[in-house]
Amino acid sequence: PLTEYIVNHRYRCVNTLRSVIFLRPESDQGSLPIFNSPTLKMRSTMRCALFFIHLLVSSIATAVTVASFPNTEIVLDMARLSYAVYHLRKKVSSCDSLIYNDTTKNGTQQELPSDVFKRLLPNETSCLYYNHDYSLGRQVLIVRNTAKNYVAVAYAGTDDWRTALSDGEILTEAFGPRPSDNNTNVPSIGGKHGGNISSIFDSVPSKVRVHSGFNNDVFANAGFSTVLQCVSSGRHGGNCDGKKTDNNIQTTQPYRLYTTGHSLGAASSVILGAALHLTYPSEKIQSVNFGCPKQGNLEWSAWIDTLQPNYNPSHPGSGLVDHRGTFEMFRFVNKIDLVPRLPDPLYFQHAGHTLQMSTGGNVKAYYDHIGNGDLDFAGVPYGWGAAPYVFLPGAIASHMCTHYLDYLHDYLPNTTSYVVNFELVDNNTRSDDEINPPDDKAYSIE
Repeated sequence: PLTEYIVNHRYRCVNTLRSVIFLRPESDQGSLPIFNSPTLKMRSTMRCALFFIHLLVSSIATAVTVASFPNTEIVLDMARLSYAVYHLRKKVSSCDSLIYNDTTKNGTQQELPSDVFKRLLPNETSCLYYNHDYSLGRQVLIVRNTAKNYVAVAYAGTDDWRTALSDGEILTEAFGPRPSDNNTNVPSIGGKHGGNISSIFDSVPSKVRVHSGFNNDVFANAGFSTVLQCVSSGRHGGNCDGKKTDNNIQTTQPYRLYTTGHSLGAASSVILGAALHLTYPSEKIQSVNFGCPKQGNLEWSAWIDTLQPNYNPSHPGSGLVDHRGTFEMFRFVNKIDLVPRLPDPLYFQHAGHTLQMSTGGNVKAYYDHIGNGDLDFAGVPYGWGAAPYVFLPGAIASHMCTHYLDYLHDYLPNTTSYVVNFELVDNNTRSDDEINPPDDKAYSIE
């Protein structure tokens, strides 16, 4: 009855509270039918007050549930994994094998593989899979944390000439594997996709294009099918490479999935996160990455928006049906780091939320990077894209993975997360992408 009343009398509720606030004369109030007696007047006022309280509570609830910001411990774990994967290639060739067969090299005792991972990985974290594909320069690490109940996939960034070539492939292509990538041996996921990897990507809009180098880093040389098989086993308590399942691991619920990386590895983690979402559309998946460059065109950015739990079908330029997804992306940007401003601002776009790390530990969250007027959330401020060019040495230094890790350690927040809400719209500012709309006709392979 209360709900029906406030819907049918919402305009009277506005006038009722206005009369109370501004102390309108009784003669002005008497023209309203709801003031036929003091009792009715009191009842109407209370009902209307409850109506406005309901609106206030609803708006607060909406703000809280717009995004599930990763907590501090998860962010630190992802940063540490992004750092660790850089330092494995000179130490190990897999989770349980050293690069050198001998335990000594040049008379110096080497660490055992277990010691290497214990030193580099977060506590309670074990290696499920590690591989360095020398032909691509790709390094991928898959781990499981039993204390925090997650399986995470981490990619290394640019650290040799091969990965630099991946960065330089600025042409775009359709998101997903090429026929030549040999991603054919795919596990059956809930009775779906078994042996047919292409069916996973059937729902991707045809105009979605991504950076070909980043796409190649995930899918080439059967990269995705290998990762998917390991993730499929690991999230249920199993292991990879045919190892026996550890019976001590609890598997009542699948482990939550995270993807992470730094620089090129960050972009690869985004590509993989979207692919895992298509594989497990009902599972909550987050990509928490650092220093991530732009990954694709405007359609890519709009499509990624639709995969989020808070997707708003009225988002400008989306043109897509309403779909409440389960994939969230949080891109940490350290100060004036140059790489997140690359490549070409006239075509490539960011997807997901930007978490700007500023001097003094102030982290600001920008919804979908460009904001959302319907939700009253701001995009990155005007001049964000040009800021690194004021002082290029500082912009390049800001990109170092160690600087991200140091910042996150040095500025641990008092709350459970580095950020708790998005920045709100300031009508006096506009984002770079609003002022310079992208040109979607460039850099396409087809």
